[in-house]
Amino acid sequence: MSENQPNTTAIFNPISWVVIILTLMIVGVEVILQLAERGIIGGVQGATWRIYLLRNFAFHDAVFEHILQNRRVELATLWPFLTYPFLHLGIGHMAVAATIFLAMGKTISEKFSNMAVVALFVSCSIVGALVFGMFSNQAFPLVGSYPAVYGFISAYTWIEYTRLKALNESTWPAFRLIALLLLIRGVFALFYGVPNSWTADFSGLITGFLLSFVLAPDGRERIKGWIAAARNRG
Repeated sequence: MSENQPNTTAIFNPISWVVIILTLMIVGVEVILQLAERGIIGGVQGATWRIYLLRNFAFHDAVFEHILQNRRVELATLWPFLTYPFLHLGIGHMAVAATIFLAMGKTISEKFSNMAVVALFVSCSIVGALVFGMFSNQAFPLVGSYPAVYGFISAYTWIEYTRLKALNESTWPAFRLIALLLLIRGVFALFYGVPNSWTADFSGLITGFLLSFVLAPDGRERIKGWIAAARNRG
């Protein structure tokens, strides 16, 4: 490369195919529903597609309570744990989630493996649904990829945290994004009330940060160190 030619590699690093696929799934479902609601596809029935999907593929607290009471798990009750992140209430609800997810996912995928990115998305979504089911008594179901998005934000925070720690600098600046996010959520809560999904979002935030310790490239060595330390104490 010529000395006068700018190095654009760092600026335009390719985005992981996993992040692209997940983002396309998040956006694609909403695009289809928007087209259906405008009568472009689906005919007369298209206007009811969102209601059908929310009824069958969103995460309902009532279904979760049914599982706990009967102590029986069926396939129909398991799907919502993985399908609700791809359903949103509208294009604005989806656009914010998809934008943040793509931005955070690009940075995370530069540090974590593709399988780690998938594990992070799935784990934060499942934990978010479990916490929502245990602590929320809501008639309206849990929808949206926000538990996973919050998990990606905290994974990004973890990356900054470990970078600053390695430089022997203060790690508090790494948490500024989370602090700003919580401040914004607090302001919205004052005007519009606390959203029914706050337990799922907050649990996704915590899950993402904690999982980053083991999903990072040096996660295996870190786990081995924990096991060795536990044995030495014993």
